[in-house]
Amino acid sequence: MMVNLKAAPSESSAVITFPPNSAHKWILPNGLTIIVQEDQSAPVASVQAWCATGSIDEDQHLGAGLSHILEHMLFKGTKTRGKNEIAQKIQDVGGYINAYTSFDRTVFWIDVPKDGVTTALDILSDAMMNSTLPPEEYQKEQEVIRREFAMGMDDPDRMAGLLLFSTAYQVHPYRFPVIGDIEIYNQLTQEQVMQYYKTRYVPNNLTFIIVGDVDAERVHQQLIAAAGIHSHGTAATWPARGAPGICHGAIAPLAGVAHPGGHEPGRTRA
Repeated sequence: MMVNLKAAPSESSAVITFPPNSAHKWILPNGLTIIVQEDQSAPVASVQAWCATGSIDEDQHLGAGLSHILEHMLFKGTKTRGKNEIAQKIQDVGGYINAYTSFDRTVFWIDVPKDGVTTALDILSDAMMNSTLPPEEYQKEQEVIRREFAMGMDDPDRMAGLLLFSTAYQVHPYRFPVIGDIEIYNQLTQEQVMQYYKTRYVPNNLTFIIVGDVDAERVHQQLIAAAGIHSHGTAATWPARGAPGICHGAIAPLAGVAHPGGHEPGRTRA
């Protein structure tokens, strides 16, 4: 049986509507952006930090997976806390930590009951702006990431995605996977990762997004204080990202779009 899939003409053109935006937004003098959406429908909140840097922003180390390494390293210790204390404090308030890296961003989040929001903000702001990237932890995570490389090589779906991107984007940084190229990755040092962190994880390149059962002004004031305590500098102004260099037609970047089999060529998760 043949089915006519042509949509019936509508009487009027469709208009996309969005719910009213009630989020609060502040940009601090040092450039740190804060967005808070109060939602008392459940006694929980998600505390997130978005850094506007990803695998396409690694400059002279392009293809090394610097952004992905920092995804693994940021909760390994700060000047005021060791990794065990970070994990314990989040566990004590019933929270959950995770992160992911994409082409153009690295995102860290802590989901907590509402009574844990203050702790989550303290931990997350400290990690984003005050991490020490301990050398001994760096060596451990190097091996973890090498195993991640190996698992990717054993995944046909993952390999197909990498081949697609390396073929479509022969000039643009999208040609490299977010995790990096193993040969370039193996040449990195902890000092180079630290320099990248100090350059990119600065207030005017960070956005804190908090949604849930919170008081927006309290969150605002806590992050004002945190930015003053933890800030290690202000980022330079970077050139705008160019259009992807592609061959044989335009293929849109797939970052953030689920890939068949649950993998995303432009995204890795801790």
